[in-house]
Amino acid sequence: MLVDLSRGLLTPEWSVLYPQLIVFGLAILLMLLDVFVPRRLHYGLLTAVSLIGYVVAAAALWTQDGKNVATFWWGFRADGLSVFLSLVVLIAAVLSVMTAASYVDQLEGHLPIGEFYVLLAFAVLGAMLVGASGDLVMIFVTIELSSLATYVLTAFAKRRLTALEGGMKYFLLGIFASAILVYGMAWVYGLTGSTNLDAIALALQNSVTGANGLDPSLVLALLLVIVGLGFKMAAVPFHFWTPDAYDGAATPVTAYMSVIPKVAAFAASIRLLVQALGPVADDWVNVIALLALITMVFGNIVAVSQRDVKRMLAYSSIAHTGYMMVGLAAYRSSSGFLSPGATPTTGDNGISSLLTYLLAYAVMNIGAFAVVAWVQHRGRGLMLEDYNGLAAQEPLAAAALTVFLISLMGIPPTIGFYAKYKVIVAAIEIGPVGLILAIAIVVLSAVSAFYYLRVVAVMYFNPPETELRPAQTGLLNVGIAAMAVVTLIGAVVFSGQAVALADRWYHALSVLAYAGFGG
Repeated sequence: MLVDLSRGLLTPEWSVLYPQLIVFGLAILLMLLDVFVPRRLHYGLLTAVSLIGYVVAAAALWTQDGKNVATFWWGFRADGLSVFLSLVVLIAAVLSVMTAASYVDQLEGHLPIGEFYVLLAFAVLGAMLVGASGDLVMIFVTIELSSLATYVLTAFAKRRLTALEGGMKYFLLGIFASAILVYGMAWVYGLTGSTNLDAIALALQNSVTGANGLDPSLVLALLLVIVGLGFKMAAVPFHFWTPDAYDGAATPVTAYMSVIPKVAAFAASIRLLVQALGPVADDWVNVIALLALITMVFGNIVAVSQRDVKRMLAYSSIAHTGYMMVGLAAYRSSSGFLSPGATPTTGDNGISSLLTYLLAYAVMNIGAFAVVAWVQHRGRGLMLEDYNGLAAQEPLAAAALTVFLISLMGIPPTIGFYAKYKVIVAAIEIGPVGLILAIAIVVLSAVSAFYYLRVVAVMYFNPPETELRPAQTGLLNVGIAAMAVVTLIGAVVFSGQAVALADRWYHALSVLAYAGFGG
């Protein structure tokens, strides 16, 4: 069915860009402040400006809520999907700033915090624009905007060789994966004659109707796109950059890297695979399901052998990528394009579960890395032994890390449990393949208990070996406490408007109707 989205089509409608414009203005303002404000005021002023900017941008998202508008020559989409993804990115940005505020200023040789916040703002802007993209060119440009800022942030602690090594690996593999992704997009354009996502979907729906099989060139395009996206989301076997980049980067950068680029990658996956390539979903979901299973198994098994807590969380992040890919694999295109007011059919709840998992993951994973940064801030290292007796010295920090770890494991009543529950239910709905994936999630979550609870055990049952040095700021403590409370009370996140907003993602499947569309 065709949905008339005439408002804002032929002329740019700036009102729907308020959140993105606010973040762009924030990046420019931070650059100016970094240059003209005295260095002694950088920490407090730039941190406050960053937090206020992201909160204001999140508030401005409600100007887009309930709309289904395409503007700027159909390159920008304001719909339920873009609003939810932007909300997750902005929440992650606020938590990343709170995690980085003390660490960047006090450790790593007093790194320039102004530059850090500017790069973070551009990475956030790119991730938000990926979720609002309605065109192949827009998707590629915006995901590269976010990626380029992330490459620099990875090597931000430039005095450490591990940071430079991780940044170089990430950059080299990243540009290689980007080339594969854009090559796949070029094949899609050549097959459909358009870069507009809705026009691509229409062309594919017409070409595959009644066909016995996919054209080989379309199969090649699908594989190229999946490989490019697989790298961006750190799916196995395209994950090689992840452990070294996560381990080498400054811990607040790792917290950011584990969430915001992943959100951008899944945003691009939904826009490309579900919205544009939805008519051939029965073919690509099987590939995604296989990658999800391999990613879950590899991430959890390798994490078991890690004694470096930061690398353990890096492999844990790979495992969670697999869990989220199950939600993507649970999508089934059974009813074509949706009309206004329509609801998803059986199997379409997979994308809703993926979105809610992204929201839960942002809070609990950044929270875990925030405690790691806090431990470093107090003079400890990254090895498991450095957490010995933490509960006796700092019971609140140990309790917070325990909450984050059991949430990552998926124990009720944390948000991690609700997120995994929604993904499992969505997977079971689609049949035997989904049932296998659901069982794998349950079994591998039990495996993850070993390496998560091992950290809890040394914090509570081993005697402390060294004293903690005094904390120099309370902002990180406040952030950790807030994230722990939200993580523990999962119903707060998964109630009311948050769930309703995630469930409205499917409005992105509506097709634009206008003169000359697809011509």
